[in-house]
Amino acid sequence: MGGGKVTRPDFGLGQPDPGHPMTEFYALLLDGLAGAESFALPGLYARFDPPAWPIDPDEARDWCSLSPDKKEGWARLLEPGRLRLQGAALRCTAAGAPAALVLTAEGSRAGCAVRLLPPCLWPADEAAPPWPSDCAMALTAALTPEALALADSSPRRLARQLIEGRAGKAWAAHPLLDRWLAAQAARWQKLWR
Repeated sequence: MGGGKVTRPDFGLGQPDPGHPMTEFYALLLDGLAGAESFALPGLYARFDPPAWPIDPDEARDWCSLSPDKKEGWARLLEPGRLRLQGAALRCTAAGAPAALVLTAEGSRAGCAVRLLPPCLWPADEAAPPWPSDCAMALTAALTPEALALADSSPRRLARQLIEGRAGKAWAAHPLLDRWLAAQAARWQKLWR
């Protein structure tokens, strides 16, 4: 009787649908991450440009612009860097659509969600899946039209570009951004008292 062990940590979670157009790219990146030591992270620069009226703290994000590149007059929240990898896992929706890759930092339980963006407009009637709730950090990596050709001709090269390059990557969420926005909103509210 028994004697076996459960080796599926994704038990009960949505499984990748091979028919979904982005599955190939997520699988390619996941395979590349298996042999990688680190993942290139973009910088995070922000500018708060509030309206000429008081705003609530939860509205501060609506008046904030973000950039992965240094710009004059923008606040530097995070320099470009590297995330030392401990592991990576693909998260999917119940329907099998890839939602994000979750990268685990070495020596930490903190997860960083990475969502690949297709090289075309996302259909307006199809909402993007929610970010994994257990990740405080989230970034996007935009695929270029050339990525489509590379996926067929040189998949390892494409995976290496996605892992080692910063081009097309941008932060969507980060704890430093949350703290900075809270401070900006508090300062703006204080001006209106």
